[in-house]
Amino acid sequence: MRRALILLPEAPYPVIGGGPLRSASIIEALAPQFQLTAIHYQLAGDPDPATLYPPHLLHQSHNLPLPQHDKSTLPKILRNLKRALRGVPPLVDRFAGHEAKLQQILNNQHYDLIWIEHFWAATYAPLLKQHTSKLVLNLHNIEHAYYDSLAATSPLHHRLLLQHFATNARSYEAKLLPHFHLLLTTSQQDKARVTHPNVQVLPNTIPWHDLPAQPRSESIVFTGNFAYTPNQQALHWFLENCWASLLQQKPNLRLRLVGKEIHYAHSSHPNIDYIGPVPDAIEEIAKSRLAIVPLLSGSGTRLKILEAWAAGTPVISTPLGAEGLEASPGQHLIIADSHHSFTKSVLELFDNEDGSSRIALTARSLYETKYTWQSARKILADLDL
Repeated sequence: MRRALILLPEAPYPVIGGGPLRSASIIEALAPQFQLTAIHYQLAGDPDPATLYPPHLLHQSHNLPLPQHDKSTLPKILRNLKRALRGVPPLVDRFAGHEAKLQQILNNQHYDLIWIEHFWAATYAPLLKQHTSKLVLNLHNIEHAYYDSLAATSPLHHRLLLQHFATNARSYEAKLLPHFHLLLTTSQQDKARVTHPNVQVLPNTIPWHDLPAQPRSESIVFTGNFAYTPNQQALHWFLENCWASLLQQKPNLRLRLVGKEIHYAHSSHPNIDYIGPVPDAIEEIAKSRLAIVPLLSGSGTRLKILEAWAAGTPVISTPLGAEGLEASPGQHLIIADSHHSFTKSVLELFDNEDGSSRIALTARSLYETKYTWQSARKILADLDL
């Protein structure tokens, strides 16, 4: 049987959140074809990531120690200033420095395929390339585009640093991407942002989920990891620009916030339910009449939209929030490019149950056709890995 090695900066199981969803879809597609070895990063005190996998996916696993990361404001500022002085984009340094351990794991080994998840671990490409005939990088985001978008939507005192990180990311991409035989991006838009002779699109997908049969409350829902800066920006924009107007028209309306790191989302605004992390995001989304995606920054494609489509919940998104998905505005979701149109769209969908149901059903069909793990497996099979 062919042998493959996959390097994972982020643990794929439990499958909660955008990164784990994409990584787990890859692992479950590769495992039937390859004798699969995984290399994970592990925080001290955390369980071995391999023990959280479904049975029979892995042949072997190894762990690299990941240092503790203080997420409070001052340590984060100091880390980023040090990165700026060294010309290193964030997170690349966090996963670097394990060449000796990797060389020990790879000693006298050759793999038919070596696969790296996330650009953060791409610094190991020159080393890993010596042990395979096919080196693949799965780009969940395009790092320079991510920092460009953050810079464009951040206050002036943050903007220069973010622009600097975008420049650093471009430099690292130019240096590291040529080592790979194949790059995968989440969309055609992201494909156009990288220069490489072999770039293919592998859309984000989620597992099959039957359409939930949930009673829907008079609420809208926003999902995500609330420690993620684009989600924080999106929530702040929506609350400051749309929420008061919506409550004037619908005083009983609730905003339900679902996802990890919910303490980052707490605010003084009324009528907010802080749900936090849940075992099944799709079932939770199905409890609301609408899902909102008011993103102003970020890269890649939004799995929160796919989850809402699977839940049969109509979506209202900013243009950037829906970027990269093969969706038609007005048919699969509503696109709103200002806070006035966003507020108006929420009110209109609430008052138009037939239109809301039509969008939800059409979007559910698109999810079933193009955005399940089965669809991703077909694309990977066509790549002849």
